[in-house]
Amino acid sequence: MSDYESSVNIFIHVLTTQPSLFSKEDRDELIQLIETQPDEIESLSNTISDWCSEHPEVDEALAEIEELTERAPGEKRANTNIPKYELDKKHILNSIQQSSSSAKEVEKPTRNN
Repeated sequence: MSDYESSVNIFIHVLTTQPSLFSKEDRDELIQLIETQPDEIESLSNTISDWCSEHPEVDEALAEIEELTERAPGEKRANTNIPKYELDKKHILNSIQQSSSSAKEVEKPTRNN
């Protein structure tokens, strides 16, 4: 997996596992940014990276996961259980939208009447 692919994969993982890091405005902004990019991993990765650099809490979450996925000296493979996601534009947009409904479930517990 290239560095670009790895970065996008980790971003999708954070979207999926930590949706509360992203506000509705964040998601709307990300969707607009991604939609304007070609369906090409380097461009998508750079766009996501630029956006993350302006959002420190998301950037920190990505850095923590990147640190876990780096291979230790002498190890054949990195120690990670992060799934490999589809890395095309459509899947990234779907992940952003799906994280919105996940965040609502986390942020707003159901009320018992």
